[in-house]
Amino acid sequence: MRLSAWIEEFLLSLRVEREATPRTVETYRWCLRDFEVFAGKQNGGTVLITHFTEETCRAYQYDLAARGLQPNSIRVRLATLGSLGRWALKRGRVPRNPVDLLTRPRRKTRLPRVPRWEVVERLLVESNRPRDRALIALMCFGGLRRSEIVALDVGDVAPDFGLRRVRGKGGYEAAVPLPMVARGILAEYLIRERAEANGIEPLFVSRYKTKGSQWVAGRMKDHRVWKIVRAIGERTGIPELHPHAFRHSCGVELLRRSGGNLRAVQEHLRHSDIQTTTVYTRLTQYDLQKVVSTFDTERNGERDSRPSPHGT
Repeated sequence: MRLSAWIEEFLLSLRVEREATPRTVETYRWCLRDFEVFAGKQNGGTVLITHFTEETCRAYQYDLAARGLQPNSIRVRLATLGSLGRWALKRGRVPRNPVDLLTRPRRKTRLPRVPRWEVVERLLVESNRPRDRALIALMCFGGLRRSEIVALDVGDVAPDFGLRRVRGKGGYEAAVPLPMVARGILAEYLIRERAEANGIEPLFVSRYKTKGSQWVAGRMKDHRVWKIVRAIGERTGIPELHPHAFRHSCGVELLRRSGGNLRAVQEHLRHSDIQTTTVYTRLTQYDLQKVVSTFDTERNGERDSRPSPHGT
């Protein structure tokens, strides 16, 4: 039996049993297809289920490292194979999961690049189009991901609360409160650009040309959000700006203003695991510089020069 048949059956179970989003299924498909291509080169042709072995998986891991992939990327590829192995093991297709026998690379802790809050506020002021301001407001005050933004309908906006429904990863849905400033920005956008839309229409739309050179409007795609944010960054002198940076800024600023309330930040950002939220407890270089500058403050003020009681 071909391995590709197993993969399609596994992907079907992801959609039906685990209710995985189309984007998640495509990510799995892409990663498993990459392994299948590698195994085909290793075995000189058709890849059978008998080729899904510890030896082939280990050789694939070495090949990923030789291609220059980062440890975290290799971990993702192996995790995808591991999911396929667990699925096959649960159904009695394999005696053991071949990926369980591999030594995975260490997870690298990488601090995200976070725009300072004053920079975020400046971007809101300098953005002239209501649509751009609404996008930034949802990302920096609501912590929304690109995929969550483009899935919003006009009826999801609750003027006195924020958002009635946000569809997140894995089909997860939640209501997201927004501060008054963000609700005001959304209200302005709705009045000026979506006044004629009904509740079931998309909140954000984009216009594009069809093959027949006709202009049509449809639900905005997440890659379009990325391009809009990049354009904002280019105009304001921050070429490295990207949509997820606003989500990070939201987490850092909310943690600071809540006095370190990790649970509140976890709930607002809709993290399933609080370990993901703890990354925002790390001091940024800017914050560390402010703390260290207290030494300068002490030098400029009066300081008790008497030795401490313990002589230290």
